[in-house]
Amino acid sequence: MKAMFLTGVTGFVGGESIKRYIERAPADLRFFCLVRAPDAERLTKRAKKLLTTHFPGREDELADRFTFVRGDLLKEGLGLTAADREAIVTECDHVVHCAASVDFGATLEFSREYNLDGTRRVLEICEDIEANGGLKRLDYVSTAYVSGNRNDVVRESELSNRGLGWANYYEQSKFESEALVRSFREQGHPVSIYRPSTVVGDSRTGETPNFNVLYWPLRVYARGWWDLMIGFEKTPVDVVPINYVSDCLVNLSLKGDSTIGRSYHLAAGPDKICTIKDLATHASKWFKRPYPTFVTPDEFDKNIRPGIDESATPAQKMLISQGTVYMPYFVRSPLFDTSNVLADLEGTGTEPLISVNDYFDTLFEYCVLTDWGRKKAPAVGGEGAHDSLASLEAGRA
Repeated sequence: MKAMFLTGVTGFVGGESIKRYIERAPADLRFFCLVRAPDAERLTKRAKKLLTTHFPGREDELADRFTFVRGDLLKEGLGLTAADREAIVTECDHVVHCAASVDFGATLEFSREYNLDGTRRVLEICEDIEANGGLKRLDYVSTAYVSGNRNDVVRESELSNRGLGWANYYEQSKFESEALVRSFREQGHPVSIYRPSTVVGDSRTGETPNFNVLYWPLRVYARGWWDLMIGFEKTPVDVVPINYVSDCLVNLSLKGDSTIGRSYHLAAGPDKICTIKDLATHASKWFKRPYPTFVTPDEFDKNIRPGIDESATPAQKMLISQGTVYMPYFVRSPLFDTSNVLADLEGTGTEPLISVNDYFDTLFEYCVLTDWGRKKAPAVGGEGAHDSLASLEAGRA
């Protein structure tokens, strides 16, 4: 292996993955990381922040393993300088494409420009690497929800939404992007595809920078703004923690040629899913709230939201408006087959996935300690953590 070119290192999956690559890849492997920045000064600041965040105390030790290049998925050629592009093409043989726009409310035009066209630009880099002496592999992060509005079992090997459409343009653009990557693979290029489902915080610590999708109904419910859940009690929800997703991506991409040409659902799978009822039961007990009343999205929009809007504060109205894009994820019920990933993880040392039912409390605790991302979490084991947990327990008693 020569060097690795990565996109999305400042994001959730990419950031957690780069930590694991440093731990598990050969010690002499170097990383070229694409970072969006308006100028060289901002690039330096973002690079420093990434190293400080993920490798505290080791920034100087690891600096030589990183080359941060200024670029943008929205620009032709990824907006790279000629020198940076030449360095990537001549020095890298492994590409990991994690970057994407996950804005569920974005227009189709923007979603395609970022996810589809951005992926096309990454594939052009891959072609140049191939022409320069050989592309060892491309690891592409898609999403399980390329399946769209299906309610059956989705196989890892298939790419079809059965003509049922998508919940948003993010899903559609990722479907189109994966189709492009599959076409590239069918041309003989070494490609592996990874499809995370609904990614939540670390199952051991609850840590997450994102409080979307599953977190949105929990937040309004925990704050006592309403005692509702939008969806159906029996609806299955496929939830995976970020530590499992990043472990799978890194371990499978470093395993060798046996994983090339494969597609993987980084998902709970039919055996480890939870239901909306499980979520509501845990939340009711943990936040000491009445068990919620379930309503459909149509019922909420027609009969409940008008009344809420009359009395809600501007902040509440904004949160409710932002959250409506997540409603489809609590109504439809696809199941994601995980046969490939479970088979190929054997021998990699990856910790087995546990059901979200077993770490709900950890996720909820982190939400409260950080006020749903509004403040920094106390240091693990520190006095601040002890004081915060004591206050939390007192409030729940």
